[in-house]
Amino acid sequence: MATWVCLLRAVNVGGHNKVPMAQLREVLAAEGFSDVRTYVQSGNVVLTSSLRSRDKVSTAVREAIAREFSVDTPVVVRTPDELRAIVEWDPFPEVADSAPQRVHVVHFTTTPKAAAVDGLLATDWEPEKIAFRNDELAICYSESMHSSKLQYSGVLKRLGVDGTARNWRTVLTLADMSAGQ
Repeated sequence: MATWVCLLRAVNVGGHNKVPMAQLREVLAAEGFSDVRTYVQSGNVVLTSSLRSRDKVSTAVREAIAREFSVDTPVVVRTPDELRAIVEWDPFPEVADSAPQRVHVVHFTTTPKAAAVDGLLATDWEPEKIAFRNDELAICYSESMHSSKLQYSGVLKRLGVDGTARNWRTVLTLADMSAGQ
């Protein structure tokens, strides 16, 4: 059995796309997933499965959510090793340690084209800072994402990919939850 971390995009935000986590755990268990655990209400799921493909896990979770909750949302899937690699990468350690709510990681469903990434990295985002690796973009906000011109939806649109973001504290917690599985 493989362990997977599933990140649901835009669930339980402002009363929209309601997916109760306790009910989601039950639905996913009924779908054949095991050791289903969730973290907070924003759609973070750690589970084990006999499925060996991230695409198959993503599709199965997405279809179960659409069927049971009438919510069609992208599901970004990562392995425990991939989350640990993100934690080890930590491009903004001084802020991640002191104010983890100001560091966010945008997890992409697919790898963006190099030219789009180069364009994003070449843009002056001051006072925000960004760093890119593989299928993730880290953003270090000077104050908060709510007051920033660097919003996830704009980043995803500019890169031509889909995805979802989590703050550093959530990334650390999910890495811990999936460790040793």
